[in-house]
Amino acid sequence: MKAGLVRRHDDVRNMLAVAMGLVVATALMLHALVAAATHAIPGELRDPLLNTWILAWDADRLRHGLAGLWDTPILYPYHSTLAFSEHLLGVAIFAAPFEWLTRNPVLAYNAMFFASFVFAGVAMFLLARDLTGRTDAAMVAAAIYAFCPYRMAQVSHLQLLINGWMPLSLLGLHRYFATGSRKALAGAAVAFWFLAMSNGYFLFFFGFVVVLLIAWGLWHAGAMRSRMTRDIAVATLILGAAYAPIAREYLNVRHEYGLTRDPDEIRSFGADIGSYLTMPDQMRAHLHISLPSYPKPAGPEERHDGMLFPGFVMMALAAVALARRQSRQQSVTRLYAGIAGAALVLSLGPEPTVWGHHVMSSGPYAWLDALVPALDALRVPARFASIVDLALTVLAAVGAAAILNRRRMRTAAVVTASLVLLACFEGYGAIPLAEVGPRGHTRDFGLYEWLRDQPAGAVMELPIGRLDGNYRAFVYEYNTLVQHHPIVNGWTGYSTELQQFLGSDASPLRDPDHLGDGLDLLRGLGVRYVIVHPDDFEPRENAPPILDALVAHSSQWIAMRQFGTAYAFTLPAAPDATRPPPLQRVDAATIQVTASHSADRLSSLFDRDIDTRWTSGAAQDGSEWIELRFERSVDVRRLRFEVQPRNFRDYPRVLEVDAIAAAAAVPLFHGPVLMAFGRGLLLNPMRVPIDVDLPSHPTRAIRIAQTGRAHGVWWWSIDELGVWAAIGQFVETPF
Repeated sequence: MKAGLVRRHDDVRNMLAVAMGLVVATALMLHALVAAATHAIPGELRDPLLNTWILAWDADRLRHGLAGLWDTPILYPYHSTLAFSEHLLGVAIFAAPFEWLTRNPVLAYNAMFFASFVFAGVAMFLLARDLTGRTDAAMVAAAIYAFCPYRMAQVSHLQLLINGWMPLSLLGLHRYFATGSRKALAGAAVAFWFLAMSNGYFLFFFGFVVVLLIAWGLWHAGAMRSRMTRDIAVATLILGAAYAPIAREYLNVRHEYGLTRDPDEIRSFGADIGSYLTMPDQMRAHLHISLPSYPKPAGPEERHDGMLFPGFVMMALAAVALARRQSRQQSVTRLYAGIAGAALVLSLGPEPTVWGHHVMSSGPYAWLDALVPALDALRVPARFASIVDLALTVLAAVGAAAILNRRRMRTAAVVTASLVLLACFEGYGAIPLAEVGPRGHTRDFGLYEWLRDQPAGAVMELPIGRLDGNYRAFVYEYNTLVQHHPIVNGWTGYSTELQQFLGSDASPLRDPDHLGDGLDLLRGLGVRYVIVHPDDFEPRENAPPILDALVAHSSQWIAMRQFGTAYAFTLPAAPDATRPPPLQRVDAATIQVTASHSADRLSSLFDRDIDTRWTSGAAQDGSEWIELRFERSVDVRRLRFEVQPRNFRDYPRVLEVDAIAAAAAVPLFHGPVLMAFGRGLLLNPMRVPIDVDLPSHPTRAIRIAQTGRAHGVWWWSIDELGVWAAIGQFVETPF
């Protein structure tokens, strides 16, 4: 027993020594970040700033018992918008105390970024020591895993750097299969839960590793197989129950808003075999070495996901492990070689390529996608490289142990130190820093403090959507931490059709003839403040026409203020919507419909299917009309045009509704419908009801005409049309 206590004491001492060594090494490698930790973040002002904001939001919600967690103040009026991206709760639990104590989201984020290197190294040290039985080999594995080149490529994705839970989960599983300890199994389950709570990709990708390891463990379990199968089933059920509230929220949002990835996008984000020879820019600049690589993904904003080079030390030591035919760890070697190979193939995506040449039209990732629900929500199969590096690091530990087994103690220490230094050296790189400050990147000259003190109301910041060429919405959403109003803008894992529409060529905000209508849309939506940042437009010349038009429409705003180069417009509240008498829907079977265009599509107006539509099929020029004839005289009081997001651009520029009588047409409505459009967006942004209320006038026929002109090729489209009449107001009159 005394020997066991001494051994455990030595193990703890060694672990603490390794942890301190990793802290020092990380501080040296991130010295520039350490010096700027209160006002700069690693990478750039996109995903890192998004994650900084999410951690700050989570910290605030943790203080309130997670009340309102999912309803972040971005992408208004959509709800549960935290589920549009990673929720990062598994990281926020540890970041929140930094946020509460310092009130500096940037410092809290940087603390987690720094800790991710140390955590990864310590976790791999524990796993490698358990598998190899050697502390020195485990130290080498810790350095490799903590500072592998892939981490340098992914400095903008904190959720991919929080990977220390993977070795800890594997450690628990290996100990469970070796000893049958349920405490070890519980530890593995807890580590997996924290991993899943930190990164949605790892929930699926590392889950694949867990399945393989469990199958391997049960295969070797012998007489314990039945008992272990029951234990694992219970642990799986408990894990599932613990993660169920998160999964339910994501599945609900996925269903409500159709958040799936385009298959072409998933294919483009698969890796190539050549990606595994593509070094991160920092490594290539540091080592002055170039390999015959083939980066994929290779777009200007996705290059980091195509830089998958594992590192020379990791590959060399893994090769040593694979070359040994007889060893105590041969079973483990085969297991992790299989995991590395399978993960590499899966990282190639649905259509694997080798230096740009397709080798399969449908690969293993496509087969897995067909089997695993919701896997199509992940757009980057190349991130399976995280699993490749995990498995190769375990193999590297086995290889290091094989080398060190042959050395005398003094020589082994020198070899260990050399391998650790080499791993740190090749993983070093100058990480770019982006200035943020506690209140955002731009000098706002008091804009957001002023906005914070204004009455409640939503905010729209320009540029937005397609006008936002430089992704300034990452800064705008970060600044909600200061101003506390919901914003229409937002960049996450997904965008919204609304903000893309508002920044598109079809937007009324970009059409001088209809900009006033655009302001009506915003008012109907509940937007009270429009902020214009001329310096943020790209190209810059897109800003003056919009700003000049806003200034010219002074009758539609009640105040304008300037803060540096930014302008803030305050809009009046929208008038209350009219309340017609009780209504009943007119049976579509009693309506005869004719139209100026696309007569073959008229049945789509009343089929209750939002995915079908009637459309003019030509650009709006003012000649479009639809005529409704009823079996008897009907007092139509409301027309409801239902529109789904793909057709936002096809809204009618000017709508006229006339009652058709024998003597003459009687005007019932004339004008834009965008304020009603805004109100409808509040009700259902995925099936927007645009209600046009009409005065009482019984009639046998109504003509609905589009009399405006669109500046572009935009058609007039209606996904569903509803006709509503006042109850008890049917009148029998001849034509």
